[in-house]
Amino acid sequence: MSNKKVASTGAILAASVLLIGLIMRSPIKTLPLMLTQISGELGVDKGQLGILTTIPLVMFLLISNFASKTMAFFGLKKALGLSLASIFLGTALRLVVTMPTMLIGTVLVGAGIAHLNVFMPTFVASYFSHKVGVYTSMYSLTIMIGSATFSLLTAPVVATFGWHAVMWLLVLLPAIVLGFWIYTALRVPEKVPATRGRHHDTNAPKKKIWTNIKAWPFLVVFGVQAIINYTGVAWLPTMMAQHHVSAGSISVIMSFYSFIGMPISILVPNILVNMRRKGTLVTIAVAAVMSLIGAVMLFDQETSSVVYWFFLTILIGFATSFFFLYTMTMFAAKTSSPVETARLSGMAQAGGYFMSAFGPMLYGMAFTANPNGVIQNVVYLVLVIVMIMAAVMMAMTKHLFD
Repeated sequence: MSNKKVASTGAILAASVLLIGLIMRSPIKTLPLMLTQISGELGVDKGQLGILTTIPLVMFLLISNFASKTMAFFGLKKALGLSLASIFLGTALRLVVTMPTMLIGTVLVGAGIAHLNVFMPTFVASYFSHKVGVYTSMYSLTIMIGSATFSLLTAPVVATFGWHAVMWLLVLLPAIVLGFWIYTALRVPEKVPATRGRHHDTNAPKKKIWTNIKAWPFLVVFGVQAIINYTGVAWLPTMMAQHHVSAGSISVIMSFYSFIGMPISILVPNILVNMRRKGTLVTIAVAAVMSLIGAVMLFDQETSSVVYWFFLTILIGFATSFFFLYTMTMFAAKTSSPVETARLSGMAQAGGYFMSAFGPMLYGMAFTANPNGVIQNVVYLVLVIVMIMAAVMMAMTKHLFD
């Protein structure tokens, strides 16, 4: 293959990574911003639409551990295409505003994204094996850009053109991504072919993933950062309001919470894959100190100081972003085949999302009982310590199946 053709193929694959990243969160994070308008058209109470925000997480729980089987059955290229088609069909179905179509459409969107959550680390490891850090950074950054862009555009688009215009945008973007992937799939080789009908898969892991003790730290780190993230997004605004921080200040602070992950996504994966074990441990130590400072600050939260809440929120956002990106990078770095990467990613995400499902609910119970109570703060501190210890164990692991 000529150098020109190789470069062209690489550019097409890179564009696919960027485009897929754009639709990894926006179809599920944008809908909650329009629940008032949707509930008005459906004629139901807004509280009844809370299920639309829960369904994607449920799909992550149900599908993540089995997504590698979908890849094994269809091969990576076709499995990616089917996942993108599921997102496109789900967003299109939600254009028909009835309760059944909104529910079924959201299920399809959640199922598609749940598969992509597992497939994308494998995709990066398969097609960019020598640049895992670079392309993990690109992918992670575009996830955040896609989510942030729709968050910023939703209000003005709704005010100018109505909420249906946003729903059409949520269909248009997956349609473009699906079309581009079909174009890409026709021009690039299959790196992870289907294994259905084969009696022996030479790439298959030697042991079951759930019984491999080395895999559990990946689940713990992914799960704890997810607990912190989902609980923070759900309750940090309420905590600030409880201490008389203005609504405008809360909005600005939470926007920084979202954007803190962007510079981290650019730097962390590429740094980690080029570091030796000692350097990785030093990086974890820096992140650990910042995470622990945030945890300790929670014990003295009875203040309306915007500066205090700004720095606390930035530290929490840093912790979740760093350890999320660290885990995503290590999925490929600690495995030696796409199948291993997919199975480890699926296992960690299935268990991690299961853990995170309880975070906002349990914190809400503790906050309701005592908004300034120390119980939830102690639990948070313990979780951060456990996450740090598990991250160190990940760094000390040379290979998942040694």
